[in-house]
Amino acid sequence: MSQQPNQTKYGEMFYIGTEEVKLPSLQHMQLNNREEQCFAFVLQHKIKVSIVKKGQHTTKKAVGGELFLIPSHCECTLLNEGNHLAEIVLIRFRSGSTAAGAEMLPYRDSMGLKLLRLPQARSWLQDFQSDCGTDDVVLYYQLQSQLYAMVAALIQSVQQPRETEADLIGYVEQAKQFMIEQLSTPMDMEELARSSGVSTSRFYQAFRSYTGLTPLKYMTKLRLDASMRMLSGTSSSIVDVAHSVGYPDEYYFSRLFKKHMGLAPTEYAQLAKKRVATLVSVFAGDLSAIGMPTCLSFIRLSTHQHERVLQQLREAEPDLILAGMLDEEMYAACSAIAPVLMLDWKAYSWKERLLEISNALGLSTVAERWLSYYEMKVQNAREQLKNSLGDEPILIVHAGKTGFRIFGPRRRKMKDLFYDDLQMTYPKSAHQIGFLDTSSLREIADLGCSSVLFLVPAEASRDYCNQLEEGWRRLREKDARRRCIFIGYHDRLNYNPTVHDGLIDETVRHLMSYAQ
Repeated sequence: MSQQPNQTKYGEMFYIGTEEVKLPSLQHMQLNNREEQCFAFVLQHKIKVSIVKKGQHTTKKAVGGELFLIPSHCECTLLNEGNHLAEIVLIRFRSGSTAAGAEMLPYRDSMGLKLLRLPQARSWLQDFQSDCGTDDVVLYYQLQSQLYAMVAALIQSVQQPRETEADLIGYVEQAKQFMIEQLSTPMDMEELARSSGVSTSRFYQAFRSYTGLTPLKYMTKLRLDASMRMLSGTSSSIVDVAHSVGYPDEYYFSRLFKKHMGLAPTEYAQLAKKRVATLVSVFAGDLSAIGMPTCLSFIRLSTHQHERVLQQLREAEPDLILAGMLDEEMYAACSAIAPVLMLDWKAYSWKERLLEISNALGLSTVAERWLSYYEMKVQNAREQLKNSLGDEPILIVHAGKTGFRIFGPRRRKMKDLFYDDLQMTYPKSAHQIGFLDTSSLREIADLGCSSVLFLVPAEASRDYCNQLEEGWRRLREKDARRRCIFIGYHDRLNYNPTVHDGLIDETVRHLMSYAQ
């Protein structure tokens, strides 16, 4: 649990209003703030900002996409030195605490006026610009939350300055999250790149290193993945789906969808609306990769559950049942409800299984497209790992609530991803291990490997990871190359495409973030 901050230091903030300023070439605007403060966002072109506060003079140029704070009790001049009309949005607010508390909100750091770049800022601005002074309570509290988000970003940026490269990686992560949250809105990739504060080519290179894709390809994949979920899980029309995922022209969307999926949206929707039940939870990840939900899913099937499972299957009325190996009686009972695709899923790779399931559903081209994107991510992750670890051996360990499980090269579940796809080097001491359960961190350290990659549930606390790392470093204290990597996962650590896809994302995120 985070420590409660000193609320008297910064005080409460109350949104007052929004003002849009158009500043012609070579013109200036004078602001004499008293009790109120404001965030200024440069919409277009650049301005020179001069702030005088308590005799301290701060001057800096702010360009399109940059946000800065104009503090209370100051004189501020905004000057357009360029040849084009500059546009600025002023978001005014006041502090609810004492004047001394308001003074604590930082507007500068050691480098002068603090300029921020937030990918979500333009989306927030649309909300602020929609404020026309009405008593819309919902909008007011929405703007309040966004105001606090800007204040938090400012304080964090001043308190925890990062080096340029680390700052860029942080921005790429923010940009990626912004794309996920705003995929339905038009997005200018060039503007997103410019807002990073580095050259367009450098931003694109950093984005590709982080995701394995260019920003445009990443956005296209997000939108088409979202469209598949809508087409398979709702009764929305093609027009509504296209508009909902950011394509105002439904004909363009249909052509793009067919180019990527090998099927028209209408064809995909017809096939993907089949109701599929899974008797093993691992299959849900296969269906998710091709955009399909399950109508019913069980974690695993045990003998004493058969009658209850059959009753739920009858009620769900599936068109297809995906199952592991069943005895003759259970297979016959399930087949009386719907066709059954029985898969010995531990006997072969999830990639083969994905193709087999998608082929049974008539969606093999969709699965092939997913695998092609997966391979791009794999190749990118290999490069990041090579740069970070070289050929250094690394041990893969699952850290659970009751103990540890070491995964060796004889266990397909993690070997496929880390030792085959990502081409990590396994320690010779683990050569004969499929998996090995232990409650002792010392037993893991005794395998003699300098580096360990812990797979931890996403909800694992930072304290838990710190304790693990401290324990590992203590046990390997004479090893100068000792290293811990923590990779989080959500839900269950299943052997399927969506879990492995998520593990790659987390691995690259960790390597690029901590490399800085």
